[in-house]
Amino acid sequence: MQKLLYHASQNGIAAFALYVDNGYNGLNFNRPAFSLMQQDMSDGRISKIVATSLDRISRNSLDVLAFADYAVSTGISLETINGDHATLDWNRQLYAALAAKGGECK
Repeated sequence: MQKLLYHASQNGIAAFALYVDNGYNGLNFNRPAFSLMQQDMSDGRISKIVATSLDRISRNSLDVLAFADYAVSTGISLETINGDHATLDWNRQLYAALAAKGGECK
């Protein structure tokens, strides 16, 4: 949280909410704060999501891709402090290539 608060202060972000799921498994989205964030996304309360890294969203790469694509489709930008965007783009390309060859991603 300290990294996120520092990032907000350094980038002039005055209005924000922190969604924290301490003690919950990051392998799925069945987490109270994550569910609240998804509801806030649906209600139009969020325009940008900033995470320290993609694994804070989920430890499952396919779930991260699906979540990122959903966020973009609703006009919400996704940013990581550590610059994971290259990893996200690489995963998209990998899964697209596998799908094009008839492979299935699980």
